[in-house]
Amino acid sequence: MNPGVIYFFSAIILYFSKDRLRQVISVLTSIFALIIIYKLSPDQQIALPFLDFNLVLLKVDHIGKLIALIFSFFALCSTIYALKLADKKYYLLANIYIGSSIAILFVGDLFSFYVLWEMMTISSYFLIFTNKKPITKQTSYYYFMMHMVGAISLLWGILLQYNGTGSILLANVEYGIPFFLLAVGIKLAFIGLHTWLPQNYANVPFYISVLLSAYTTKVGVYALYRLLGGINLGYAGIITAIVGVFLALRQTQVRKLLSYHIISQIGYMITAIGAGNSLGLAGGVLHLINNVLYKGLLFMVIGVVIYTTEKEDLIDLGGLFKRLPIITFYALVAALSIAGVPFFSGHVSKLLIKKGIDDPILRWGLYIAGIGTALSFLKVIYFAFFKGREEEVEIKRRPPKSMLLSMGMITALIILIGVKPSIIKIFFNFEYEVKFYSLHYIWKSLQPIILALVIFKLAHDLIEPHSHQENNFDIYPYFGKVINYLSMKLSELHNGDLSRYMLWLISTLIFLLVKFLI
Repeated sequence: MNPGVIYFFSAIILYFSKDRLRQVISVLTSIFALIIIYKLSPDQQIALPFLDFNLVLLKVDHIGKLIALIFSFFALCSTIYALKLADKKYYLLANIYIGSSIAILFVGDLFSFYVLWEMMTISSYFLIFTNKKPITKQTSYYYFMMHMVGAISLLWGILLQYNGTGSILLANVEYGIPFFLLAVGIKLAFIGLHTWLPQNYANVPFYISVLLSAYTTKVGVYALYRLLGGINLGYAGIITAIVGVFLALRQTQVRKLLSYHIISQIGYMITAIGAGNSLGLAGGVLHLINNVLYKGLLFMVIGVVIYTTEKEDLIDLGGLFKRLPIITFYALVAALSIAGVPFFSGHVSKLLIKKGIDDPILRWGLYIAGIGTALSFLKVIYFAFFKGREEEVEIKRRPPKSMLLSMGMITALIILIGVKPSIIKIFFNFEYEVKFYSLHYIWKSLQPIILALVIFKLAHDLIEPHSHQENNFDIYPYFGKVINYLSMKLSELHNGDLSRYMLWLISTLIFLLVKFLI
C-alpha cells in the first residue's frame, strides 16, 4: 500500500471525530505512517491495469523513502505543534495535503503523479483561503491561478511525452520539456515564478505557514529530479539562490523573510541536482531534508513569537531571549544550521553540494549566497532576540507545551545529523569518503559566516530593520491586465454581425489561396 493513503483515510475519520479523539488520531496517523514507510523495501512495487495503461501505485527507492520519512516525521511534529490551535477544517485538509505529498514520492507513472500533484494544489489552496481576512482571500486566488498554470503545463507535457514515447512511466522526460520546466518551476518557486509564495506564507495563520513550508516546494524539487534530472540547471539554481537571499535581506516581517529564504535554498537544490553526480544528488536531497527541518523550525519559532507577543515584524521585536529562552535556543540551532555552521545539519548538505560541483562560477555563486544567508539570520536572531529595547516586548501568553515538544523533536534531529553525518550513508552511495569535519572543511564552512559577521558590524545601521514602503514588483498582474484588455477588444469585434464574420472568412480564404499559389 502507498503510505500516503494512510493520511487520506485518516482525513475522513478526523473530519467526523470530536476534539480530543481527533488530536489522538492525528498524532497516531503520522506515527503509523512513519513505521510503514520505514518497513518498505527498496524495489517494492505494486501496479494496477487501467484502460490501456499500467498504473504504478507503489514504487520504492532509497531517495523517495528517505524524503517520505522526513515528510511524515515533520507531519508528526507539525500536528503536535498545532494541537491547541487547529480546527476540523485544518485536520481534514492538512491530512489530504500531507498524504498527497507523501504518496507522490512512491508512484511510478505520470497519470498518478498528476492526480496527486493536483490534490496537493487543491488542498493547500483551501488551507490558505479564508473569508475572514481579505488579503488572504486575494492571495489564495493568486496562488490557485499560478498553480493552475503549472497544472495545465504539466498535463501538456505528459501528453507530449506519451505521444512521443507511448509510455506514461515516471522517468526523465524526452518530449514537452518546456512545459515540464514551467510546471516544476512554479511548484518549486523558481525565481521569476516565485511570486505566489511570500505573499501566501506570510499571511496565513502561523501554524498553516509551518505546514506549507515543508511540502509544496520540496515536491517541486523531487519532480525536478524525477522528470528533468538529465538537464543541468546549475546557473538557474545559482540565480535563484542569490536573488532569493537578497530579497530576503530586504524584509522586516519575519515570515516573509523566511519565505524568500525557501526560494534561495531551493536554488541550492537545483544547482546540486544539476551537477549530475552522486555527491551532488546526495547533497541536493539531503539539503531538501535539512530545509524541511530547519526552515520548518524557524517558522515554528516565529509562530510562537506571534502567539506570545502578537507581533512578527523585526521593528517591533527585541530582547526576547530573556523572556523566551527555550525559543531562543531553538532559533539559534535552526539559524546555525541554515548558515552551514559545522556540527549542524546544514554544514553536511552544503559541503556535499560543493564537493559535487566542479564549475568555479557555481561555487562562487554558492559562496555569495552563503554570505547572504548568514547575514539574514544574524539580522533575525540579533534584532528579534538579543538587541535590547527601551520598552520590553510584552509576553501576553505562554506557549503550550505541545509547541515546545514539537520544536524540541526537530532540534534534536538537526543536531543528530550534524554531529553524526554517517547516518546518511544508509540511503546514499558515495563514490569516495567525505571527511565532514577535517580542519580544511570546517574553515571553508566558516569563511562566509565570518565575512557575514564583518559585514553585519560595518553595515549595522543599513541592515537594522526600519520602516519602508514595500515594493514587491510582480509582472503577472500587468500581464493579466493586458489579457483582459485584448479580450475586451476581441469581444467588441465579435459583435454578432454576420456580414463581418463572412468578410473575415473570405479574407482568410483569399490569403491562404495566395499563400498556397506563391
